[in-house]
Amino acid sequence: MTSALERLDVDASCLSQECEKQGCRMELADLPHPFLLIDMDHRESPAEGSSRCDYLLVGAEGSKKLYVVALELKSSGFRAVPVSRQLAGGAKTATAVVGKAPCRFVPVVAHDGAHRSQIDKLAKHPVRFRRRRYAIQLMKCGEYIADALA
Repeated sequence: MTSALERLDVDASCLSQECEKQGCRMELADLPHPFLLIDMDHRESPAEGSSRCDYLLVGAEGSKKLYVVALELKSSGFRAVPVSRQLAGGAKTATAVVGKAPCRFVPVVAHDGAHRSQIDKLAKHPVRFRRRRYAIQLMKCGEYIADALA
């Protein structure tokens, strides 16, 4: 019997072993295994449309359920509306990648500092995935992505 993760059709050339862009790095340690880290900027990525997040992290929670983390990395401040659009693009791609497999979805923006007004505005722009809205989690560059799943 194959797991839900093994059934995903993702080109191996767009998979990454490190989560780092624009001077912001996130730690992959302590994530439930197995997982795939899809670099959405790679030309073979499954990204749909021009708005896309930096990475999609798809992992197994048991044999039947997946977790999906849409990640946008910013080494400095960010603007809330473009970031929420990028994460929405990641949610759209995640829908295509995981199909109807049961999963947990978490949109995350990692940053090294942001203006309070943009953080407040981000709270007003949840990401839609499978007809539900998900609040965007804020993390600092260098933190463990596994903390977003806790």
